[in-house]
Amino acid sequence: ESLRLEWLYLAVSHDAPLRANTVDAEGNPRPRSHLFTWGYSQLILLLIKLPADFVTKEKMADICKSYGFWPGYLSLCLELDRRTEAFTNIVHLDDVNLLEEEHDSIPETMEEWKYLLHLAQSHSSGVHVHSTQNGSAVSNGSSNWSNCITVENVALLLAKVIGPDRALLLLQECGLTVELSERFTRVCEILRIAEKRQRWDHMVHFKPESYLGIIS
Repeated sequence: ESLRLEWLYLAVSHDAPLRANTVDAEGNPRPRSHLFTWGYSQLILLLIKLPADFVTKEKMADICKSYGFWPGYLSLCLELDRRTEAFTNIVHLDDVNLLEEEHDSIPETMEEWKYLLHLAQSHSSGVHVHSTQNGSAVSNGSSNWSNCITVENVALLLAKVIGPDRALLLLQECGLTVELSERFTRVCEILRIAEKRQRWDHMVHFKPESYLGIIS
């Protein structure tokens, strides 16, 4: 295990972005710094995905956090069931695309959704301006911040995951409906139409099967 930690340390400290570009003065991720290119990223991800005991995984997470290798750090946080920590750092990274079902980073409970929504609410809007100075954002040529962490973007994701009506109830409970624009209302209407269409398709396919089951 100590050899693996040594390999990980070497991988994150060579051919890597400057730590000042990935970690701020308080030790938090700089916005969009997960988009930087790391020379040994594939090796790093391989090392942290290999089976290891809990203590070793925690040490790996500490190394990734220290150098600002956020893809690895988020993966380890989720693996170690440090989900609120993962959500907090995703908000610092300011990229709603990091909330992906395939990476197990979608909130799983209403409490997790509430936590994430309140994080988004308290997230400084000024970071969206300063993040354009981040080297990774410049290198990717992106000036579109529609995927930033905002209450509305998280609310849209919530509506897609649990349905628009349940999402609206939760947002009302959190007192966040005033932060939503007409865009949210339009998307919810589209989702409702899609839900009705899905229920209709289910009924159309279900009825013949039921009939065949009865006559057989």
